[in-house]
Amino acid sequence: MNPPTQPGPIDPQFFIAKYLTPVLEHKWLVLLTTFIGLLVSLPVSFVVQPEYSSKATTQLETPRAQMISEVTEEITSRTGDQNYITAAVERMHSTAFQTEVFKILPKQLQKDLETPLGVKGQLMKKAAPYLDRLLKGDAVDPTTLATITPERLNKLSNRVVIEGIPRQGIIQITGTTYAQEMATVLVQSYIDIWVALNMETNKSLIRHELGFTENQKDEYFKQLKDSEKELRLFKQKFEIPPALSSITDMELQAQLDVLQNKVENAKERYKRIDDIYLDLVRKEKSVVNNIKVINPPQTPLEPSKNIRLLIILIGLLAGAATAIVPILIWDYYRGNIRHKKDILSAVNIPIIGKLPTIK
Repeated sequence: MNPPTQPGPIDPQFFIAKYLTPVLEHKWLVLLTTFIGLLVSLPVSFVVQPEYSSKATTQLETPRAQMISEVTEEITSRTGDQNYITAAVERMHSTAFQTEVFKILPKQLQKDLETPLGVKGQLMKKAAPYLDRLLKGDAVDPTTLATITPERLNKLSNRVVIEGIPRQGIIQITGTTYAQEMATVLVQSYIDIWVALNMETNKSLIRHELGFTENQKDEYFKQLKDSEKELRLFKQKFEIPPALSSITDMELQAQLDVLQNKVENAKERYKRIDDIYLDLVRKEKSVVNNIKVINPPQTPLEPSKNIRLLIILIGLLAGAATAIVPILIWDYYRGNIRHKKDILSAVNIPIIGKLPTIK
C-alpha cells in the first residue's frame, strides 16, 4: 500500500475545476435566477423608505431658584448627580411621559409612527391593506386612530433613543422618522414636554414647603391675635389704659409682664414665619429651567439608513445562490471527475502525466 500523501500547497486549478467549471456549464441558469432576483429586489428597494435621524444633546443641572447670589456661585456649573440623571432618563421612558409627548405630535408624525422601522416592518405595513382585503377583514375604524393606545406608545418608544451620561450630566435624545422634516419635530417634542414637566416638578418642591409654611403662618397669626385679645381683656378688667405698660401694683405688674411677653413672642414668631413665607413665594416665581440644550436638533440632510442598494445586492446574490447551490450539490453527488485529486481520493494511486479533459 502506498503511504498516505502529504497535503501540498493550495492548487487554484482544483477550486476552478471543482466549483467554477460546474457553474459555467450551467451559466444560463445562473444568469436567469440572478435576473429574477434583480426583478424581485428592485421593486422592494423602491418600496422601502430611507430613515432619517435627528439628535439633541442636553445638560441637566440641579434644580434651583434664580435668586441673588455671589458671582462665584453663578459661574459654577451645577450638573445633576448620577441618580438625578438616571431618574430623568427613566421618567422619559415612562408611559405617562410618552402620553404627553404623543398629544402634541402633529398628525403627519403620528401617521409616520404607524410604520415600524426596518425592511420587514415597512413591507408588512404596505401589504397589510391587501391582506385584509384578501382575508375580508374588518375595516379600521377612523376613531381608533385618534386614541392613544399602549401599542401606539410602544411605536413612539421604538423611534426614540434616550442615552444618559451621568458623570457629565448629559442626556442625548435621538429620534428617527421616515419623513425628513419630522425627525427634528419628534426630538423637539420630547424636549418641550421634558422642560414643561421639569418646571412643574421644581415648582412643586417649593409649593409643598410653601403650603406647610402657610399653615404655620395662619396658626402663628391666630396665636398672636389670641395673645393680644387676652392682654386687652386683662387691661379692661383692671381698668389699665391700653398704652400703659407698667403699674404700681406688683402682683398685677407680674401678670401684665407675662401677658406682654406672650404678645411679643407671638409677634416675633409670626414675623419670622412671614419672612420665610415671602422668601418661598419669591423662589416659586423665580424658578428657572435647569435643562440646557447644548446641541439642538437639526434637520437631517442625509438619511441615517438607506438600504436600497443593499437590498438590490442581496437580491442579486440570493438569485445567483438559488442556482449555484443546487448545481454544486448535484455535481458532488454525481461524482464527476474534474481533477486528478478526485482519482487520488478514490484509489490512492499516483497519477503520472496530465489528466485528459473530457468534453
